[in-house]
Amino acid sequence: MHPTLLCLPLLASLLLLCHPARAECEPATCGNLTVRYPFWVGGPDLNRSSSAISCGHPAFEVWCTGGVASLRGSQILVLSIDYNSSSFVAAHKRVADGGDGVCRTDFNISSSLALSPFTISSSNLAICFLYSCNGTEPPEIDGLVNATIPSCSKPIYAYLGGSYDRDKPPAIQAGNCTYSYLPVLWPDSPANLTAGANYSPQFKKGFVLEWQKNGFGDCDACNATGGQCRYINDSAAAFACLCSDGKLRRSTCPGQEDVRSSCLKLRVC
Repeated sequence: MHPTLLCLPLLASLLLLCHPARAECEPATCGNLTVRYPFWVGGPDLNRSSSAISCGHPAFEVWCTGGVASLRGSQILVLSIDYNSSSFVAAHKRVADGGDGVCRTDFNISSSLALSPFTISSSNLAICFLYSCNGTEPPEIDGLVNATIPSCSKPIYAYLGGSYDRDKPPAIQAGNCTYSYLPVLWPDSPANLTAGANYSPQFKKGFVLEWQKNGFGDCDACNATGGQCRYINDSAAAFACLCSDGKLRRSTCPGQEDVRSSCLKLRVC
């Protein structure tokens, strides 16, 4: 064998040793899900204090457990990601597990996402629930149906509102009942729900979350110059481009994430 060919495996090994973060941050799969920037695969055993350089923003860290992806091991499951539209389909574990999710809709999904960079898409519909009515009947509302199924320990009533708006819940009179509402994908957008139906399977299909495409750096431009997308977990908390020469480049201007020439020269304000 030619001596040069013998050296190639050794050279490849040395390159991996010099840039271990490159291999760790490569696109990965979790079940049928492809995870790539701005998402990245982490986990509870990740040594977060070893380096200020991360594969991505902490909010986009995905834990993969038994082929199931979640945001940092939370109750928010990641079902699919559309990188072109900067959106992904998520489901809340509380209502997605089992077949009785409709019995466990006594919470508002927005509280689970309060501090995240994700917004609930207006393409979702709002499904509203009235429960714990203190022994009284719920108010008479057009479209309100009894959604209680045998496995529920208490009566629960459902109403399908319009487009989901976290800050403007559907205006319905709750009476003596507790009121919650969740985003849900609905294929046919029916005007009303059907009494006695089990809507638990609908929760398994999830709902759409969106993120701001340019809010976490121009990864496409970084890749086009031969670099790989990274995130700096320091006081600046900014996108950076790990270049093919092993150097890290990032914008020096707060709020500016233009890295179209980041692997050619350091941007200077």
